Amino acid sequence: MSKEADEKALQLLEKAVQKAQASLEKTKYFQPFLLLLTDTGNIEEYENDIKDATQSYEELKSTLSKRISKNDIDIMILAVDTVIPTQVANGEKQGIRLHLEESSQKNNKIGARFLYIPYDLCSSSQEELYVKLHLPLPIGFPAEYIT
Repeated sequence: MSKEADEKALQLLEKAVQKAQASLEKTKYFQPFLLLLTDTGNIEEYENDIKDATQSYEELKSTLSKRISKNDIDIMILAVDTVIPTQVANGEKQGIRLHLEESSQKNNKIGARFLYIPYDLCSSSQEELYVKLHLPLPIGFPAEYIT
């Protein structure tokens, strides 16, 4: 992977984490969302109004499957608020899961990753919520969408 591809992926990951974190601080949860970086450098953001998180996530997967057919996606991130599987967690329970795929990795056996980012919701002395993020827990697997 090139340094430029790494930088693009990190920037999109940062955007996704900031979006999830802002929502968590405001409402204590976040709805699933999809971020795409096209090969022309445009960022596309997809959300929906489906209240049930599982149904919302499934709809975003459907949107992604349709959108990916244009063959112009460089990086994709599908984000969801989730319980971290016990075989992955280091005692943490709740986390942001980012499904990351990059076109630069599509020919690799491990072409995709779940990044679980454990978090704690905390209160400040002014009773405002803030999110304490922990170190990401990566899981690699074959790409599903950018293939």
